[in-house]
Amino acid sequence: MATIDKPEMPILRETLDQIYQRMANRMAELAQQRGETAPATEEGEIYYDLSYPIALEISEQQQLFEYGFLQRFLPWADGEFLDANGGFFALSRKTDESDDAYRQRLIDRARSEEGDGRRQDYERWARNVEGVGEAVAIEKSRHDLSIDVYITDLTGNPAGQELATSVRTKLEDKRRALHDLQVLPAKVYLVTIAVKLALRPDAEIEKVKDQITTQIKTYLKGRSQIVYQQIEALFFVDGVIDFMGYTLNGAELNLTVPADSVSILTMEVTA
Repeated sequence: MATIDKPEMPILRETLDQIYQRMANRMAELAQQRGETAPATEEGEIYYDLSYPIALEISEQQQLFEYGFLQRFLPWADGEFLDANGGFFALSRKTDESDDAYRQRLIDRARSEEGDGRRQDYERWARNVEGVGEAVAIEKSRHDLSIDVYITDLTGNPAGQELATSVRTKLEDKRRALHDLQVLPAKVYLVTIAVKLALRPDAEIEKVKDQITTQIKTYLKGRSQIVYQQIEALFFVDGVIDFMGYTLNGAELNLTVPADSVSILTMEVTA
């Protein structure tokens, strides 16, 4: 999805000194029109002491106005303002859901029309249920109306049967009458990586392994194609000099993760 950049609004945002200088300039113009001598405006002068706090207040109000203005728009709203946007879409925040995750669900909802109950609709409906992380819907055949929805929990692991049953119940009122709908825990696709590392003398193997594992898990999340060469770059964390004997599920080939599955990683690291 394309990133929506936050707009810059220089008309609404001036620095404190810019505001003070405009005030001083206007005061000087007024004095000139009256044929008077403009008072000194440097720091420490009476005019400065009176006007500088006012300029500060105007500057702060501009920042507050800009913030409040942007909170009216979904891509930049946060906190309670984001919850207010959710109220408009009748889509509430999940327990402990971050602003970023909630905002993305709301943006997805805003960009999607309520469909006729096909694959994308069931995926979106399932993701909006408390406790669900990801959802993939599969139409079992182009000639029937059977749809299976495979879900993960919020940690990216296959959902438990209790959550799957709860989601199925909550989707019942959205299910189209002729659809045979099943909600199932996502299947497990095992990804086994074996590698031998050459480490610096001061490197700790367990710390290195944890760093590599974290990077690879991030790479695998939601990915349908696992590219053998791309994994190689993830071995080079602090302390690693080189690697050898690297295999991906026992071979040196790319992997394709089934649509109804999530990747679960097993690391076999030696040094």
